[in-house]
Amino acid sequence: MTTIQNILFPVDFSASCVAMAPYVKRAAPFSGPRWTLVHVFDLYSHDAFQLYVRPLSEVAEEQQSLAQDKLDSFPQG
Repeated sequence: MTTIQNILFPVDFSASCVAMAPYVKRAAPFSGPRWTLVHVFDLYSHDAFQLYVRPLSEVAEEQQSLAQDKLDSFPQG
């Protein structure tokens, strides 16, 4: 019998995603897996003006930091 060992939960911070988190966490104990949150962010999801006044590396670092903060504060069920 095959059991689930890991649940990968894609997070986009939408209301429906937040509402789904408790159900994903509740499903984990039934088969013993751990659950992992994953969020993909676009390094280029900023307005072009930012690139005019700041280097791309700085903008990308800020985008990553904002995404990490949101992921860290995501409700974990």
